[in-house]
Amino acid sequence: MIEVDFIPVGDKTDTGDAILSRFTEPLTGTERVMLIDGGFTDTADDIAEHVEQYYGTSRIDLMVCTHPDDDHINGLFGVLEQLEVTTLLIHRPADYGHTSDDVKAGKVDELIQLAQSQGTAVVTDAFAGTTFFSGAIMVAGPTEEFYTGLLAEDDSSRSFSASVGAILRASAQAVKNALMPRVSDPGEGELDDHGGVTARNNTSIILDVQIDGARALFTGDAGAPALIRAAEHLDKSGRSAVGYPDFFDVPHHGSRHNLTTELMNRLAGPIVGATETRTAFVSVGKEADDFPRPEVANAFTRRGYEVCATRGQKILWYRGSVSRPGWVQITPLPWLQPDE
Repeated sequence: MIEVDFIPVGDKTDTGDAILSRFTEPLTGTERVMLIDGGFTDTADDIAEHVEQYYGTSRIDLMVCTHPDDDHINGLFGVLEQLEVTTLLIHRPADYGHTSDDVKAGKVDELIQLAQSQGTAVVTDAFAGTTFFSGAIMVAGPTEEFYTGLLAEDDSSRSFSASVGAILRASAQAVKNALMPRVSDPGEGELDDHGGVTARNNTSIILDVQIDGARALFTGDAGAPALIRAAEHLDKSGRSAVGYPDFFDVPHHGSRHNLTTELMNRLAGPIVGATETRTAFVSVGKEADDFPRPEVANAFTRRGYEVCATRGQKILWYRGSVSRPGWVQITPLPWLQPDE
């Protein structure tokens, strides 16, 4: 059994990640709870309430901070204060001599100190190949070498490293084009990552989860360089041999700076003629109308994924028996009209 819940993050155009999962650990049959990122500060209350109401516990077995951007790390402080957290997985820049604000070293250390004060075990050295819960979860990336190289990069001059909020200030016409549904596939062309993402986004912890024959891939804000390396590791480790992910966490809120055609074919599979039983979730703000980018959403649909967005609501994917009274079937996104 596995459940994956996306908790809505931010207000209006603000966007971030807060992903909960409850699953049965192979071999032991123990029920486990994992949290991947915590959104903004006020997201913590929603996370704690969800865990207690729907998972029937006040414990999180594994909390993961994929990378220390505010929309991923800030809510984790409140979660530590409200729930019992067994283990925190986070990479620490100061372990490699980086202590500046550019790499959020201070924020990371603050979270580690709070976790330790609460009796939480802190793991800072889990890189590609590390597994948790009888092998159910594997860190697919980054490697330690790739991570330390990224810490040394200077991102200040990169125009494409603007915040999601800045990117959302698109023209009204662009927003209109992005939201315009189509009745047919507009065609893919060649996807590229439009210059890529920041080094900090590429440090994102990428997780491959395999439970009871189902596979889920969680990507944080990782860009093409990080995802390519993760795909290579998954191939070498044999994890990708079970097939393409049944569940795909669309990286970086559906930004067009993270994926390429080559990556889509490798990680999500080739273009198919009919919808498969696969799902892709994207975390977007209630009024973040320009996300996910049409070319990204369409690329997943084209490969047999039903694409669903949070837009201010909790959304659930699961395998196994799950009872959620009052929850209704979500409508996947239609084909979207690419920007002119």
